[in-house]
Amino acid sequence: MVCLVKSLSSVQKPVAAVVLSLVSGVFIAAFSVVWCFWLVAQWDVGWMGGMMHEWEERMHMWTLSGIAYTMNMLGVIFGTIIVLAALMLYVNPKQHELWGALIIVFSATSVLSCMGGVGIGLILGVIGGILAIIYEPEQKKQA
Repeated sequence: MVCLVKSLSSVQKPVAAVVLSLVSGVFIAAFSVVWCFWLVAQWDVGWMGGMMHEWEERMHMWTLSGIAYTMNMLGVIFGTIIVLAALMLYVNPKQHELWGALIIVFSATSVLSCMGGVGIGLILGVIGGILAIIYEPEQKKQA
């Protein structure tokens, strides 16, 4: 048991890649939820009153018919996948290329949902994924 704990503690972890990816996933998921609530609040305020009332009804039907909510739910799903990939990167750093590639792919596709967490999640995710892919464990360097 002591040998197992010692071997786990001696494995180097890609901490910078994990932290950047975690923050990226949280930004993407959080801004997707905020964007979804903003859509509901914006339409309830009635910002297109007066002469634009007819357009308000049509745009309300289009926006809330499922397209915007589906895209925002995709943002929450993509953010969750990025967080899970970052946690798996920390738990299993030997497969750093796989987790880094997943982080980059889902960070890039999050542009479709919430603009990549207002761009912050996208940038942090791509940087975190690149750091995960180019990560070299200390044991490989010594060998």
